[in-house]
Amino acid sequence: MKLKSFLNYFSSREKGLAVSILLPTHRTFPDNKQDAIMLKNLVTEARNRLQSWPDTQEAETIMEAIDKKISTHDHNYNLDGLGIFANREGVTLINFPFTVKEQMIVDEAFAIRDLIREINGAVHYRVLVISRTDARLIEGFNSHLVHEFDARTELRTGSFPMENPFLFAAKGLDRAQIPNEAANLKEFFNRVDKSLQEIQNKPEQERLPVIIAGDARNAAFFREVCDQPADIIGEVTSIPDLRIPAEKIIVEVQGLVSDHRRQKAETALQYIAQARNNHQLLTDSSMIFRAIDAGNAARLFVRQGYIQPGIIDFDQKIVTLQEDSATVDAAGGTVTDDVVGTLIELVIRQRGEVHFLSTDQLGKEAPLSLQTRY
Repeated sequence: MKLKSFLNYFSSREKGLAVSILLPTHRTFPDNKQDAIMLKNLVTEARNRLQSWPDTQEAETIMEAIDKKISTHDHNYNLDGLGIFANREGVTLINFPFTVKEQMIVDEAFAIRDLIREINGAVHYRVLVISRTDARLIEGFNSHLVHEFDARTELRTGSFPMENPFLFAAKGLDRAQIPNEAANLKEFFNRVDKSLQEIQNKPEQERLPVIIAGDARNAAFFREVCDQPADIIGEVTSIPDLRIPAEKIIVEVQGLVSDHRRQKAETALQYIAQARNNHQLLTDSSMIFRAIDAGNAARLFVRQGYIQPGIIDFDQKIVTLQEDSATVDAAGGTVTDDVVGTLIELVIRQRGEVHFLSTDQLGKEAPLSLQTRY
């Protein structure tokens, strides 16, 4: 699931008819039966809205594509949210491992602002569960299970879950007496790593941080044979039963997930300090906007939950902040209830980074700042 790549793709689309449908969904039956009904109602709402679209042929083509796409969707595989994004180029349907607000928006750009905040502020990772007998691969998003890889993901070296073909079943022998036990185990883990790297490198996937779950000996052996040890952010060696359901594995690794989130925040704060020392840190909204517009945006730092109404004058390159969007004067600019969200989208469109930090983490730092490229 390439969530960040999805954001990059849809934020960079050219202006044109764009239909965005978002709805909260359910992972289990029978609750997911209502998801199909809600989706049908939102699609009907989109169809009614498009009746007034100037280009009726374009609107009809897009609705036909949406109907075709959702006709093959299996709600038994729903996660916590569902998104459908359609324009003249095609239709994308994606399951989200987090709850989204129900909405149907017809506009000239996709409605991804809330998704940008959710995805960029999260920890998206994979858990490799290894033992001397087998290996499993699980994908997580914060504290939520995305899925466990299975035979439906075909891999050259072997799909997950993988069984160790080198087991030496000799009754009455302890591990030290089994011939070539360590070498065979490393060879098995080498094959496991080949399958892991194939997934990490797949165009439709995303290279994610990896957590190892297993005993200390196996984790050490895997690190020895792993092609990309830098991907590994830690090991959890205290799970007594590695055969527990994937949902419980996700619970067991939350300590490391929290550590990684803190580490990301510390790295972001180091970037802020570096930018300040190099005179590359901007905190004025208009100056930030001008730098982004000039392609000079490296990293945007945003306080979590920070929303600021105001006016953006795209001609004069001026941002005027307001306390309340209801009091905004539209003269000379584009009114928005969230200037910050617009700036985030512009940075994403230019392939810049966006870092979200808590109030405590930011301390005395501004709620919005930009590190320029030069």
